[in-house]
Amino acid sequence: MTMKRTSSTKNSIKKKPKIQSTENSIDYTKSLTSEYAETVGSGFEGLDIAENTGKIKIEKKKTKAIKKTETKTDEDNKSSKKIETKSDKENKSFKKTKGKSNTINDDKPTEKPNWKQFKKEKQELRLKRKTQKCPFYEAVVNAKKLWESVRRDDCPKEKKETLLNELFKLSKAQLETMVFSHDTARIVQWMLKLGTPEIRSQVINELIKHVPKMLLSKYACLCVKNMLKQGDAEQRKIIINSLKGKIYSFTLHTNSAKIMDLIYTTYATQEQQNAMMHELYGASSILCDSPNILSFTEVLKNSPNTKDIILAKTKDHIKKFVLKQKTSMQTTLVHNLIYEYILYTGGKDCDELFTSLKEFPIELFYTSKSGCHLAMYIIWSANSKEKKAILKQIKTTASTRDLATSEYGYLILLALFDSVDDTVLVKKTIFPEILNNMDTIATDEYGRRVILSLVAWRDSSYFHPRDIELLKKGESIKQCKKDDDVRVKELLSAVSHRFLQHIQDNPNFWLSNGSIAMVLLAILKSGSGDKLKEAMTSVANYLIDPNNKVEDKDAKVPVYEHSGLHMVLRKIIGHDKILVKNNETTFSEILSSIITADTLELWIQCNRACFLLIAMIESDVQLAVEKIKSLISTTMINLLKKQKFSGAKILVTKLNPKASVKN
Repeated sequence: MTMKRTSSTKNSIKKKPKIQSTENSIDYTKSLTSEYAETVGSGFEGLDIAENTGKIKIEKKKTKAIKKTETKTDEDNKSSKKIETKSDKENKSFKKTKGKSNTINDDKPTEKPNWKQFKKEKQELRLKRKTQKCPFYEAVVNAKKLWESVRRDDCPKEKKETLLNELFKLSKAQLETMVFSHDTARIVQWMLKLGTPEIRSQVINELIKHVPKMLLSKYACLCVKNMLKQGDAEQRKIIINSLKGKIYSFTLHTNSAKIMDLIYTTYATQEQQNAMMHELYGASSILCDSPNILSFTEVLKNSPNTKDIILAKTKDHIKKFVLKQKTSMQTTLVHNLIYEYILYTGGKDCDELFTSLKEFPIELFYTSKSGCHLAMYIIWSANSKEKKAILKQIKTTASTRDLATSEYGYLILLALFDSVDDTVLVKKTIFPEILNNMDTIATDEYGRRVILSLVAWRDSSYFHPRDIELLKKGESIKQCKKDDDVRVKELLSAVSHRFLQHIQDNPNFWLSNGSIAMVLLAILKSGSGDKLKEAMTSVANYLIDPNNKVEDKDAKVPVYEHSGLHMVLRKIIGHDKILVKNNETTFSEILSSIITADTLELWIQCNRACFLLIAMIESDVQLAVEKIKSLISTTMINLLKKQKFSGAKILVTKLNPKASVKN
C-alpha cells in the first residue's frame, strides 16, 4: 500500500498543470487569482510550500498573459458575431429579393419587391449604357423606325421616296459603322435596294473605300453584294480594283469567299478575271505586265525562270483551300485553280490531292464547269472501293436528279457510267432515281443526255464532239477491268425495259416536242423484243389519231405535221432496215397494219404526211409497201396530182398507178 502511494505522489509532482484552450482557461485563471492558496494546495498535493514559491510567481505572470489573450479573443468573438449578423442580414435580404417570405429575427415579415420598377430601372440602365457606347444611338433608333415604314408593301410610292431621303440623311454620317451591325446593315441593304439612283450612288460612294474591311464582316459583306448589284460599271471597277493583292486571303476567308466567287463569275471583266487567277497562282507580281494570259499552262510557258516558284506557291495555295471545305472549295475560283494544276501536271504527283478530294461530297463540285471536270478526274483516278463510296454518298444525299439536271453535273454521272465496273451497284444506287423521275429528266436539256448516254453511248448523232472528247480523256486514267462494250450492254439491259414501258404508257409525253422525241428515237433504236413492239404500237396509235395535236410555232397541228416530230418519225421508219436484219418487228409494219383509207385520205393532203408514206415505201418492208398501195385508190391518185406541194408529187412517182388503181 505504501508503494502505491509514493508512486502516486511522484506522478503528481512530475505533472505540471497544462494551459487549456481559451474557453477552458477562464475558470482556471479566476480561481488562481482569487484563492491561489487553495488552488495550489489542491493542485500540488504533497509539495512543500517553501519550495514552490518561485513557481507560483511564474504562474501569476502566466495568468496575466492569459487574461490579455482572453480579452482579445472576446473582442474578436464580438466582432465576428457582428460580421455574422451583417452577413445573415445580407443573406436574408438576398433571399427576400427572390420572393421568399422570410423574416428578419423571426419578427418582421419582408415586403415583396416592385418588379415593374426593377425592370424599368434595368431598361434605363441598358439604354444608358448603349448611348454611352454608341454616340449616335438615337439616330439609329429613328432610322429603324423609318426603315420599318419603308419596307412595308402598303407604303405608298411617294411616301416611300420621302422616307428614304430622310433615312439617308439620318444615316449618312454613320454608314461606315452601320454596315458592321446585324440590324443596321439591313437598313443599308434596303437603301441600296429601294433607294433612287442618286441615293444608291451616294451610299456606294460613301462605303466604297471600306470594301476590303467590309468583306471580312459577316453582315457588311452582304452590303458589298448589294453594292455590286446596284452599282454602275465604274463603281464595280473601283470595288474590284480595291481588292488587288488580297484575292488569295479573301478567297480563303469564310465570309468573303462567296462574294469573291460572285465577283469572278458575274461582274469581273476578262482582264480582271485573269488578274484574280494570277494571284491564286502566286504569280501576280511576275505577271503584272501580262493581263491577257488565260491559262496556267501559258503562265508557266511565259515565265520559265520562275516556273518552280509558281508551281510551289500554287500547290501551297491548293493545300490551304482544300482545308477550307465549307467555304473555298465551293467557289469557281478554286475549282479553276485545282483543275488547271491537274491538267498541267497530267495528274502526276497529285495522289495526295486526289485522296483529300475523294472525301468531299460530290455536291461541292457540280456548281461550276471546272468543278465538274475536276470531279470527273477524281472518279477516274478512284479505285473500286472509292467509287463505291462515291455512289453510296450520291444515293444517301438523293442528288442524282440534281446532278442529271445540272448544266455540268450530268458529266459526273457520265463519268461514273464509263468507269464503274460494278454495274449492279450502279443499278441499285443511281438508276432508281432516274427511272422514278423520268419525266423531269427527259424534259430537261441536260437530263436528256444522261438517258442518251445509257441508250446511245457516245453516239455523235446525240452528243457534241466536245463532250465525247472530254469523256475520252478518262480512258488513260480510269482503273477498269471490264471492256466498255460489256459495261454499256449491262447498263442498257438494266434500263431498257423500263424506258420502253414508259413509252408504251405515255406516248403523248414522248411526242410532245422534237427534243424529247429524239430521246424516244434513241430508246426505240436500242430496244428489242416484245417490249419494243408494244412501245412502237403505242406510238403508231397515237400518231394516226387526228385529235392528237401539238403546238408548233404558236399553232396546234397534227403530230405528223410538226417539224421536229416529223423528222424523228422519218428516222424511226428509216431504222426499219436494221430491224429487218435482226428479225425484229418494224415500225412500218405496225403503222401500215393500223392505218385506214380515211387516214390515208387525210395524209395525202399534207406535205409532211406524204413524206412519211414515201419513207415507208422506201424502207423496203414488203408488208408495209403492199398495204399502202392496196389502200390507195384512183380517187386518191387524182387528189394527189392536184396538190402543189413537193411531197405529193414525189409520192405519185413512187406509186405504181396501174397496180394501185382499184376496179
